[in-house]
Amino acid sequence: MYFITAIGIIFLDIWTKYMICQKVKEGRKIEIVKKRLFLWHIKNKGAAYNSFEGHIKEIKVVSILGIAYCMFQMITGKNKTGYAFVLGGAIGNFIERVKYGAVTDFLFWDFPCKAKHSLLKKLQKNKPIFNIADIFVLLGALIIVLQTIFQKEN
Repeated sequence: MYFITAIGIIFLDIWTKYMICQKVKEGRKIEIVKKRLFLWHIKNKGAAYNSFEGHIKEIKVVSILGIAYCMFQMITGKNKTGYAFVLGGAIGNFIERVKYGAVTDFLFWDFPCKAKHSLLKKLQKNKPIFNIADIFVLLGALIIVLQTIFQKEN
């Protein structure tokens, strides 16, 4: 069941990236929700926030280790839903990174933030452009953290 969930996420991610590449010219930004949500087709040659650009081999190694860890946790551990989400997202991005040397990102949410802390101000300036795989990695990580917290309380 959980591996089927991961496979579904992989296919959804690949399909959405394919559609963006077919329908939206790279670099183009299309407003979906007024001043808030945009389709913005870019190629990310690094990791999150385009960090580690130029270190594709290292990113691939870390990805393989993360994928292996998620598979191990899905077989032996708890939090299987969270790990299935992370696994699906990680494999979706890994496939594209191996095939093209970059990942297609296309969702940009311009969230309002009146940050006072320096880290939050930096994040506000460098808002991420992401994809479906990224969403599932984030949701999976959140599920894992929340399940871990609540399991310890019980």
